Amino acid sequence: MIVPMTVILAAISLYPFIFAVRLSLTNASTINLMAPRFVWFKNFGDILISARFWQSTVLTVVYVVSAIALEGALGLLLAILVDKLAKAQKWLVSLLITPMLISTILCGIIFRLQLNPQFGVISYYLNQLGLGGNWLDTHHALVSMIFIDVWQWTSFIFLIAFAGLKALPVEPFEAARVYGAKTWQTFWMVTLPLVRPVLTIAVVFRLMDAFKAFDHIYIMTAGGPDFATTTWSVLAYNYAYTSNHFGRACAMAIILLIIVTVVVKQLLKLAKWR
Repeated sequence: MIVPMTVILAAISLYPFIFAVRLSLTNASTINLMAPRFVWFKNFGDILISARFWQSTVLTVVYVVSAIALEGALGLLLAILVDKLAKAQKWLVSLLITPMLISTILCGIIFRLQLNPQFGVISYYLNQLGLGGNWLDTHHALVSMIFIDVWQWTSFIFLIAFAGLKALPVEPFEAARVYGAKTWQTFWMVTLPLVRPVLTIAVVFRLMDAFKAFDHIYIMTAGGPDFATTTWSVLAYNYAYTSNHFGRACAMAIILLIIVTVVVKQLLKLAKWR
């Protein structure tokens, strides 16, 4: 049963990948999609020497690193706090994972309205705190995108970390208590090393997802204003549907795939080494 399913899944995944690789080597557009001309690696070269690509790279790295760092820290903190509660754990877990269950497109629509400088509720309260202004302008748009990602996906890290904490043996914590370890020492020397494998898997999944974040960004800003939120995924979309250059869009997607694969592999290697 496993072998047929593996073959089917491989075939389903393999054909689009081969098609994308082939398309990345052509000048494919809506005009010549059925019979594009091969330009080989020209698309890759054009992307790598493009100033827009490097601007997008900086934005993507800032977005991913900021979002993952905040989600990892907040998710683990929430998991530890909820794990220490004797009552209402089930209710709190159900409440905290709610944002993760909401569609990213719906999140984009909701926060686009809430951050509207004229009638948005969040904008109103930010203004009351002296943080007024347009949080979707050139200077603040990326911060807003990171905030939305953290709001929605901290719950994922929390859920995985909470499950990991529940599975930990009690003996190391009892030993730490007997030896008089302080709370921060217990966390740093016992809790964190034991939960690190589970936390690493959660971070890797979120890392892959954050690199290809698109829905809420495009819904809210379409990569703007003035390319302030044009991450790699948005740039690939713009190549395809704004510039009408499907070949370059596929090349961009393959570059993204290679970079994410290398980053994830190095992260897993680092985690295994430690």
